[in-house]
Amino acid sequence: MRINLHSLNRFVIFVCLVICIPYVNVNAQVIKPEPVFGFYKGGFYMSIIGGETAYTGGSLIQREKDYQNGLRTQASLGVMPVRLIGTVPFPQNFPLPTDKVQAGNTRRISMEYGLTDNLGFFISYNTISIESQGTNQLAVLDRNQPNGYITYIEAVPLSATLYKDRSYGIGLNYHFLSKNRFDPYMGLEVSILNFDTKYRSGQLNNLYYPTYTHPGTGIGGRVAFGTNYFITPEFGIAIEIYGSRKILKSNAFASESINHAGFQFGFIFNFEAIGKY
Repeated sequence: MRINLHSLNRFVIFVCLVICIPYVNVNAQVIKPEPVFGFYKGGFYMSIIGGETAYTGGSLIQREKDYQNGLRTQASLGVMPVRLIGTVPFPQNFPLPTDKVQAGNTRRISMEYGLTDNLGFFISYNTISIESQGTNQLAVLDRNQPNGYITYIEAVPLSATLYKDRSYGIGLNYHFLSKNRFDPYMGLEVSILNFDTKYRSGQLNNLYYPTYTHPGTGIGGRVAFGTNYFITPEFGIAIEIYGSRKILKSNAFASESINHAGFQFGFIFNFEAIGKY
């Protein structure tokens, strides 16, 4: 039996094509797109950052400082007696401990969507907590006094949470570079907030000068300058400098303000890149 070599060659080529073409198509389908770093249109980002305030001010903070200064002045002038703790005597002409407002601890999480290659819209959740330390004003029963009690200053410092809040914001970020590992930006935000604050009135109540914590609501504004650095298309580090002002209202006061500024550091994730690659 003679074999037609020409027909056999064509048959072999046909078999090879049948085997190889699907393999080539499969490989073509699994080729991944070129990775894209940084900020771009359609990107969906989550950042988690935190830090301490470098500056804390506003009428609420100033009021607490003025209250403390008033107590120290009364003690130094001898207008009001000083006790170490309770009724334990305090040495005369001995300086009172320094009053101070601690740096605030801040936390922030935000979700941002790229409207264009340079402009992003975000929502955020922020918290801040500010501690204070200072002297307290107390009163004890004293039948020798016409009003039945004596007021004094307790020298041992009283530590308490002066202010804390939870704010919910929306805003826009402008990113100066697009599709770059370095992602510098500027952001503007407005927010609403719930807060709790210590608000001392200096009014005697049942032989005690209360330091009640009062709840309230408010509005705020925030401006930030920062940069992200993307280690991979999906993940990077975030650094931010910010300033914020908040207008507060409570059942204890009609209007007070609090300002703070500082530095925050954390991480950023690009969920669009995580789903793509």
